[in-house]
Amino acid sequence: MAARRQAAGGAEARICDAIRASILARRLAPGTKLQELALGQFFGVSRTIVRQALRRLDHEGIVSLREKRVAVVARPSAADVRHTFAARRVIEAAAVEAAVARIDKASIAALKQLVRDEDAAYARGDRSAGLERSLAFHHRLADLCGNPVLARYARELVLQSSLAIALYERSGVAHARADHAALVDAIARRDGRRAGRLMAAHV
Repeated sequence: MAARRQAAGGAEARICDAIRASILARRLAPGTKLQELALGQFFGVSRTIVRQALRRLDHEGIVSLREKRVAVVARPSAADVRHTFAARRVIEAAAVEAAVARIDKASIAALKQLVRDEDAAYARGDRSAGLERSLAFHHRLADLCGNPVLARYARELVLQSSLAIALYERSGVAHARADHAALVDAIARRDGRRAGRLMAAHV
């Protein structure tokens, strides 16, 4: 029974990861219907598992569940996006200040590597990989703060705002290099206040 639950949880996570990645890569547009039957056949799982995955994505704010169990890719309004970024500024600034107080050298090195990987992705024109590395950078910082509640909210807000960027950013717009390097430098210097200010300005 435990093994079955673990397998179901793994399948649910796989579906969630695939849908998130497809939205980030612009393969799924706002309002796109997500059919339980089709997803179940594609991933080789039951509709029950698909339904659980869609519920999780609905909780994260990137999928909307409508009447009669119809799920669509969320279409956040301009006001929704403004509110998300306003909340993210406050939460992420607090999270990075907390992370600075407890971070170790190995974690700083990992953050620097993510920044290098992000820059390399954008330099070769791989926007999807660049967004993925940027997302990973912010998620790693959230996880380093030492407060699981703060980390959870930070991760959710980062994901929601990143998906909004992926959905609504105009095609052909050049990537404005996020100054993650300056942020990592402040973290490495154990300057929590500066890191918090840089994060708020960056968001």
